[in-house]
Amino acid sequence: MKITLVMAGDEEGGLEKHVVELAHGLQQHDHNVTVIAHEKYHDRLHTNFIAVDLSKSRRNPFVLYQLYKAIKGSSADIVHVHGNKAAAMVASVMSFVQVHTVATLHSRKKNTKMFKNYEAVITVSPNAAEVLDHPNKVVILNGIDLPKALPSIAKHQPPVVLTIGRLVPVKGFDILIEAWKEISGAELWIVGDGFEQEKLQSLIASHQLQNQIKLLGHRTDIYQLLQQASLFVMSSHYEGCPYTMVEALLCKVPMISTAVGAMTMVLPEKYLCPPNDVQALHRLIEQTLQNLPEVQQDFESVFQFAEQHLVLDGMIDNTVKVYQSLLSA
Repeated sequence: MKITLVMAGDEEGGLEKHVVELAHGLQQHDHNVTVIAHEKYHDRLHTNFIAVDLSKSRRNPFVLYQLYKAIKGSSADIVHVHGNKAAAMVASVMSFVQVHTVATLHSRKKNTKMFKNYEAVITVSPNAAEVLDHPNKVVILNGIDLPKALPSIAKHQPPVVLTIGRLVPVKGFDILIEAWKEISGAELWIVGDGFEQEKLQSLIASHQLQNQIKLLGHRTDIYQLLQQASLFVMSSHYEGCPYTMVEALLCKVPMISTAVGAMTMVLPEKYLCPPNDVQALHRLIEQTLQNLPEVQQDFESVFQFAEQHLVLDGMIDNTVKVYQSLLSA
């Protein structure tokens, strides 16, 4: 098939990672792939690429005309758009292009009206699917290539609880730091950068937790850090299907999380707590750290699920089935 992927904006997050990996996976499965996106992503995409700056206003007539020309010129069988903004922009020009259309909703959103005219909509979590009123919607969890085998190393002592994400409010790291008060015998490592760094550092200092909580900044050795961790934690207010969850489970690191996004589908209920609840998160962290051998046993079936369903080939196969259903219809 000739498949054109469209993403708007110029950020760095799960959506952008998803599009890059989907493009390469589709190409490895012998499909002809074109990506329409901001120029900044050109170097990391080894596919056909058309640069259009969709970070500008979704109503900008010049940008919309460029988008129309790019889609028309790609001669696609399927146009697959990612995220609300891209869905809105492509929807405004799709009547001028006779092509099958698919959209992916990457997280739970209040406004999903821009998806109504797409032939099929993929969501990356059951939570996102709940709010979407569409007759042809399907949940496909994110997947990655299995991590390469790394030299075996001992778990860090004292035990490390690891979390990874942009330092922004939605990740709930302020709630996590508050919940860490009176947690003993373990360290919390927070990996990532963002505009909340100073605020979080001040919060750590105000609770005198500098010896227990470390802000590690941006890191490129994620798998090595996961090897050292005894537990992964996610404190987000909302999520889709975060790649950090996928990476942790494929590295066989047990995980606790707020009950958001794909975690409600993948993790055992006893390892979930309500979002934005300091006391509930504190209790979950404390109880889990006290029973790490039992936790590891509880997660054996979760790790097996991850190896079957949270890998790139599975994600590609399920996405291609959606494309084929439209073409055969």
